[in-house]
Amino acid sequence: MSSIKTFGICLVVISVLSGCVTAPPQPESDEQAEQAVLEASFSEAVKAMERGDVAEARSRFEQLASDHPEKAGPMVNLGIIAFNEGDTETATKWFEAALAVNPDHVQALNHLGVIARNAGEFDQAEQFYRAALSSDPKYAPAILNLAFLLDIYLGNPAGAVELYERYQSVASEPHPRLEDWIFDAKNRI
Repeated sequence: MSSIKTFGICLVVISVLSGCVTAPPQPESDEQAEQAVLEASFSEAVKAMERGDVAEARSRFEQLASDHPEKAGPMVNLGIIAFNEGDTETATKWFEAALAVNPDHVQALNHLGVIARNAGEFDQAEQFYRAALSSDPKYAPAILNLAFLLDIYLGNPAGAVELYERYQSVASEPHPRLEDWIFDAKNRI
């Protein structure tokens, strides 16, 4: 093959390949575009919640829950807002609605456990915590809440020690008093 012919073939190949690089991007599907809008809206609601603008967060989450009743996240966050305001009745309704959509939602299960524990319904609280841990065995808040329940409310320090140690192994920043709780529970066994 002559060098001119080889050079020509190389130019054609380069032109074809460069066309691939500069081709316009494929348009997003309607589903991808809707998902992106949903994620952006959810993110804005979370940011409002984090900066303490509860009214804005509630409004955004309510709109998301209305527009996307198949999504548990907005409902859980509305439950958390109500829980933090001391409105356990409304919080319970939102958490139960979230569980109707996603029965394994660990935050909803854990919060319902806290509500039950605070109401003195210890068996029900234990069921919620265990259901959360069945969904995610490394969910630190449910591990610690179940440990407290067993230790303080149900008089089972042996069960609590195992959970305190488990919490210690999964928590990114274990509670500073954790070693004291483990020591105390072991002394009561």
